[in-house]
Parts: sequence; C-alpha cells; structure tokens
Amino acid sequence: MDIDDCYTKVVGTFGRYQLWVFFVYLTNIIIICPQTFLTVFVGAKPCEVNSTNPRVDSRSFIGVEWNLLDKGWIEDIIQSMFFVGYLFGVIVFGQLSDRFGRRVIMLAGFHLLMPVSLMSGYSFNWQTFAATRFGVGFLMGGTALVQFIYTQEMIGRKWWAYTGLLGSATFAVGIMLISWTAFYITPWRLLTRNIAYLQIFPTLCIWTLCESPRWLYSKGRLVEAEMLLVKMAKRNGVKDPVINLRKKIDKINQHYTLIDLLGNIETRKRAFIMAYLWFVNSFIYYALALAASDISKNLYLSEGLQGLVEFPALLFCLLTINRMWCGRKRLLVTCFIFSGLFSLAIMAFQNKEKSSGKLVCGLLGKMMIAASFSTVYIYTPELFPTVVRNVAMGSSSMSSRVGGILASFSKSLISYNSYLAYSMFGFAGVSAGILAMLLPETLGRKPPDTFDDVLKQLNKGKPDDVHFPIITMFKNHISNGNDQIKLLVPSESEEGDVTEMT
Repeated sequence: MDIDDCYTKVVGTFGRYQLWVFFVYLTNIIIICPQTFLTVFVGAKPCEVNSTNPRVDSRSFIGVEWNLLDKGWIEDIIQSMFFVGYLFGVIVFGQLSDRFGRRVIMLAGFHLLMPVSLMSGYSFNWQTFAATRFGVGFLMGGTALVQFIYTQEMIGRKWWAYTGLLGSATFAVGIMLISWTAFYITPWRLLTRNIAYLQIFPTLCIWTLCESPRWLYSKGRLVEAEMLLVKMAKRNGVKDPVINLRKKIDKINQHYTLIDLLGNIETRKRAFIMAYLWFVNSFIYYALALAASDISKNLYLSEGLQGLVEFPALLFCLLTINRMWCGRKRLLVTCFIFSGLFSLAIMAFQNKEKSSGKLVCGLLGKMMIAASFSTVYIYTPELFPTVVRNVAMGSSSMSSRVGGILASFSKSLISYNSYLAYSMFGFAGVSAGILAMLLPETLGRKPPDTFDDVLKQLNKGKPDDVHFPIITMFKNHISNGNDQIKLLVPSESEEGDVTEMT
C-alpha cells in the first residue's frame, strides 16, 4: 500500500497522536504570533497610548529611548526587516527540511528562535534591534513553514482544509494575546523578553514528535516509515497494526520547476493571478493591522478587535466555501471587493479624529481580508496540477511576503497622506476581486494531477463553474490558446503535495 492508504486504512487520519501533533502546532502559532506585531506596540509614540494606558512611561517605547520620535520611517524599517527575514526563512528552511527531514530542522530552528528573540530585548540601538528582528523573522518564518508542512503530512488529506482554517483562528488568538500583554507589560524590553520566554513550551514539545513518515516515504526509506506508522497506529488505539509500504514508481523521473509552471499557458495565467491575489492579501491584512493607531484612539483595543473579527470571518468561510451557490471563487471575489470598499470607506471619516465609523470600517475591512486569506489557502492548491502544486504555492507565498514588506511602510504613508494610503488599499482589494473572476471554480472537482488534467477540465463543460457575465468575453479571450497546451507529463502522478499557512 502507499502512504495515503496507510493513513486511511490502518493508522487513522486524525487519531490521538495526530491530535497531539496538531495541538503542538496550534500552541506554537499562539506563542510566535505576537512576534509579528511586537513593533506595533514598542514602536508606538507616547501620544498614541498615553490617554488609554496609564501604565506607560519612557521605558515603554524604543522611540523615546533612542530618540526616534521624529523618525517614524525607522519603525517601518524595523518592521520590514522582520518580513524580509521571514521571506528568506521560508526559502532556506523549506529547502533544508526537504533534504534533511522535518524534525531535525524544527529542532534546530526552535532552539535558535528563543535566544535570538531574547537578544531583541537587549538591543543597545535601533540598528541592532532591526538586525535581531530580521533574525526572529528568519527563524520564525522557517520554523512555522516546516511545522505546518509536518502537521499536514501527519494528518489525513481530508482534514487539511479544516486544520488550515483552525490555524488561522489560532493566529487571531495570538493577535489578541499581544494586545492584552502589551497593555499590562509596558516596558518594551520586559515585553520583548517575556514573549521570548513563552517559546520554551513549543521547543520542548518538538522533542516528543517523530520524523514525518511521508518525508521518509518520499526519500525511499520505507522501513523507517513503516516503523513510525506502526507506532502511530498503536498510539491511536489500533491493535496489531500491519503495514507494508510500496513506493509508487514515477513513470518519468522528472522534477518540475517554475519554468514548467509558467510554460503552460493556463497554469501561467493562474500563477500570475494568484501571485497578485496573495500579494494583495498580505498587503491589506498587515497594512490595516499596522495602522491600528490611526483607525482608533485606543491602540490596544483596535489591535485586539482586529484579531477578534477574524473569528466571524472564519465562520463565514466555513459556512459558505463548500456551498454550490458560493464556492471558492465567488467567496474570494466577494471578500476582496468588500475589503477594498471598506478601506475606501475609511476616507469618509478622515476629517473626524479617530471616530467610531473609521474603526468599524477598518474592522470590517480586516474581517473581509482575513476571510479571503483563509479562502486563498484552500483555493490555490486546487487550481494547479500535483506536479507543480508546491511550486505554485511557493511562488504565491513569496508574493505574499513582498506584500508584507510593503505593508510595513503603511503607517508612514498614512501619516504623510491618509487619503492616498487608503485609496491604495481600496484599489488593491477591488482589483484583486476583479482578477479573481478570471479563475475557474474548483468546488466539487478533483484537483488536477497533471497538465493533461488541466486541459481536460478546460475542454469539458463545467455546469458547476461560477460565471460572472460581465467578464465572460475577457475570460474566453484569455483561454483561446488552450489548444496549444503541451502535454508534459503522463496521466498518472504521485501525490505528495503539501500546502503552506502562515
């Protein structure tokens, strides 16, 4: 039997052992999430929080300690260094985990993350603080990616979408945690160190996890994979499990790259569209989060509410994403367009200093972009054939990181010209929604395994596809070249795709 049969027929797709793996994953998300938004609080200006938090003093802000209050761009640089590190961490750790295994790379990353995070709390100037934030982003991005891959590999495929959505919900809990913690622990050095100390728990938990059987299977180490699968089955309550793995033979021993993804006219169109959608998702999501001090006079309340509104967003996704009248495409289009419209609506309240109307529009915009973020994680892997699915997810994720880097400068842009800033957010959201109309619906369809399957789906009448008549002629025009798609792979392909969540 192959590895998927082992999970479905013997080990179990979500037994007691997988539940522990998933618990460790969720715990780590809650603990490392505050690192993403730390600069929002330690880099704030005294005038932004003095009226809402009587605990703050000169020790609460890096700007006061290092005389940066008139240099807001430095805070943006520090935040952007975190996202730059995150981008490089995803690239480096992804390659290392594919070569050396998931567990050993997770152990190395987590054991380095806590000391580097502590170094941020001992920085002696803003340059060293920015450097340590780069290191934190590098290690956090890398370990988060590998742990996500590991968790998905340990769980049956039918649970992947649900575990992804729950991971997003847990990230929202982390946002609320940093808002609450920053309110009560105001000295920025103490806050930074306490957040770092919390990482002890997931670091210790990683030692209780075994190597990924799917990774061992992909490397041809079948005996080791069988031994681990038997142990997992026993922990899941299976009596006398018998596992005999057989490796599928690839008809064409070939590795597919970005060149193959872009060499096909249909997957190229989808890849470019999804790259822009991921970019916009990250750009608006983090821009609104980092602009919390602008949309409300209470920074802590605004940031906490931005985490809270993600729960109804995820519930909205769960209730609609598998409905035939909605599906992935229509849900994504709706979320993008409304996130853009709510961002534009914030401008109507710019003359009113941090009014409740601005807060409501900001929260609704954050809710819709959070919903689109959750949807795009599920939608993207369904659009691409198995042979290039990881490549497509990787390129999309890199576009997302670029959006996060640019979002780091949103606070300065709002200070310079708030109308320009929110106009950019609005245009990005609406344009992403319009572009998403060009994509096919995937609900109720088996994801393609090969480029041949993509061609068959395009040539086959699809009654369940969601059409937007206003752009049908443009969609048909773009698809005119499908008869020239080259069949690069056979009709059968080994399934081994894993999707990434941040």
